[in-house]
Amino acid sequence: MPLPPGGAALSMTIPPVGLDGVRVTPNRGLSRDEQIWHFRSALNVAALNCQGPIWGQIATEYNKFIVIHKAILSRTSKAVDREYVARYPGKNGLRVRDTRMTDLYNYFALPPVRAQYCDMALRKLTEANTVPTGALPEYAIGGLADIDGVFVKFYDAYVKYERDLADWNMKYAPKPVYAPIPVGPATSPASPG
Repeated sequence: MPLPPGGAALSMTIPPVGLDGVRVTPNRGLSRDEQIWHFRSALNVAALNCQGPIWGQIATEYNKFIVIHKAILSRTSKAVDREYVARYPGKNGLRVRDTRMTDLYNYFALPPVRAQYCDMALRKLTEANTVPTGALPEYAIGGLADIDGVFVKFYDAYVKYERDLADWNMKYAPKPVYAPIPVGPATSPASPG
């Protein structure tokens, strides 16, 4: 019997594939500044969640990242604030942003991909700390795509698991031991006539 990838739950909601054939994650359809900020968010979640002997240096590398790129990260955060305020007129755009960021942090904390995610985050942090500040935006956009790729690969594997499980169930799952009672004219009581 097929099992979910990475020890995932037997049932999950998987982001759909868009009309362009690419899975729709929280990291799709973003402005340039949002992509940079989502990259920073991915690294922040890694600093919080990736611990132990293998990933212990992530928090240290993240703290360096924040110091090295402080000015551009500050400008980016303010730009994203302005985007949300403009995008949601008449609403509290900053509250919408906070809610989206909470959802994004939860997205990056998906347990079945923790090892691959932490490995990728460590690689991206180490590289980002050597990137000149002026080149960070382009690096961050590519880095976000690489990090998101870890999740997309998992979701694609999960969809394959669901197909494999359906095939397995068709071939090997136990069949009901009872026959359903047919419903129709043959079993309906005779009408008075």
